[in-house]
Amino acid sequence: MKLIISIFFFLFIYSQTFSQVMFVERLEVDAKFPENDFQVMTRAGGLIAFRANPEKGFNLKSKLQYFLTDYELKSDSFHEIPLKDNYDLVGYDLEGDFFYALLQKGVNITSERYLIEINLKDEKATEIQLENIYNMELKEFFVLNRNAVFMGSADLRPVVQILDIEANNVFTVQDIYSKETKILQLRKDSELGVLDVLVSRRDKYKMKQITLLTFDEKGSKIREVVIDRLSDNSLELVEGILTPIQNYQQSLIGTYGQRRREAYRGIYLSDINEFGEYDIKYYTLEDFPNFYNYLNEKQRERKIKELERDFEKGKIPSIRPVLSTREIHPTNFGFLIYSDHFSATNPRYIPRDGVYANDAYRYRSNHPFNSGINYGQNYGSQFFPASRYGMNSWQLEGEYRFVSAHFLYLNRNGEVIWDNTFNLNNKTTNIPGKFGEVSFDGEKLHYMHLDGIKMYMSYIKNGEVIFESQPYEIELINEDERIRDTQDYSLNLSWWYSNYYILTGKQRIRFLNKENREETREVFFITKIKVDGDLYVPEEEEG
Repeated sequence: MKLIISIFFFLFIYSQTFSQVMFVERLEVDAKFPENDFQVMTRAGGLIAFRANPEKGFNLKSKLQYFLTDYELKSDSFHEIPLKDNYDLVGYDLEGDFFYALLQKGVNITSERYLIEINLKDEKATEIQLENIYNMELKEFFVLNRNAVFMGSADLRPVVQILDIEANNVFTVQDIYSKETKILQLRKDSELGVLDVLVSRRDKYKMKQITLLTFDEKGSKIREVVIDRLSDNSLELVEGILTPIQNYQQSLIGTYGQRRREAYRGIYLSDINEFGEYDIKYYTLEDFPNFYNYLNEKQRERKIKELERDFEKGKIPSIRPVLSTREIHPTNFGFLIYSDHFSATNPRYIPRDGVYANDAYRYRSNHPFNSGINYGQNYGSQFFPASRYGMNSWQLEGEYRFVSAHFLYLNRNGEVIWDNTFNLNNKTTNIPGKFGEVSFDGEKLHYMHLDGIKMYMSYIKNGEVIFESQPYEIELINEDERIRDTQDYSLNLSWWYSNYYILTGKQRIRFLNKENREETREVFFITKIKVDGDLYVPEEEEG
């Protein structure tokens, strides 16, 4: 089936609108509601959108479809590659000018797999066989300079293997496959040609330690940093997120709490130098004066007085139920740390060693640390998309009630510049990943999320909350057209770059044809959205 790409352009005239959310470009691809959604990733110069889509009729054939756009969502190409019968897309990555699609046979998570490498410059597609890859339950896949990295589990133990695509050699990464070991994060650095693996382990005394292992492209270990010297033996590091390596320095940031208790103390910052030496700074509620800003005035005053009494007695109050660090945004001056404050309302939640939630979103190579796009509320659905296979098992094992989103801005010396909080209104979802999408330039912080078919935005400027949870309808750019239906579960809202987001999903659009008769088309769309919280006008100031 040949799909038609339609592109609509919008000339934004500043004087004609005062909206802080502006729909500036839109691209459409013909797509029926029952079909698979396109996934979207950022690339140098724009975006790539792709999907594996079954052919019509009762057969097992599918095609890999993809197209490229520039920053204005202009696109003049659409490509299709036939797939082997009964194979579907379960992993993907973009490395330089090459796109990689990992295909799996059937729905068994340990079934046969193969890889397609697509040169985006000449559109040449090459199949790569994977006979020697261990039969693991796959959790992550990406490519580091033509070396494919596979991370999964076997016999309840983590496994990381690296395939040298050119030489067809497989290397199993050492010091990973062991009991009581969990992988917290994988991070690739294509420029340096290294792979960081952050793992947590418990020894026979159930003491937990965080270990940073760095490997070269072939799986040889070049660094091991064991972070186990905490200021208090009653504490442990719960999770961690690695920052990029800059000037031979790297930081590990996350939450920490009390051993054997479901109690969080706050956030830690561990700076690691080129020799593997580290120091840890700890931040508690005493460093977060605005942590409880999400409460109403009376509740907040009561809470502040309670905290002050604890501080006077030398006590360090706990944070309950759960505080989970989601993203680190490096700036020229320091780090913005975004954490979600939430609770697991289903007793079958994954315990604290699993960060109380499915942590697959930490693995994705398209994490913002690697200059990529996140996928809004569909974290974890990159493998076995729900549109084809139904809900993933992790989505059935817990519900999460989001209380607030907390932001902490530190300078490079680890000093607190400001902190503040947005109220998430106890929104309950079975999606375990981060709640919202952050754009931050060192001064302005825009925070957006989806709820159904509406978008909501909150805004902080220089540490002060200007507004929060302002609703916005999805709009078209062509004023002569109307939205008939929006497929809510297909929607994804992602930060792209600067103060631009992208919204993707499926819609039915009503329009008039050349004969001036009304028609309806079904499309997958990508809309570029510009945000500017400074344009917000409070209701009492309008008119």
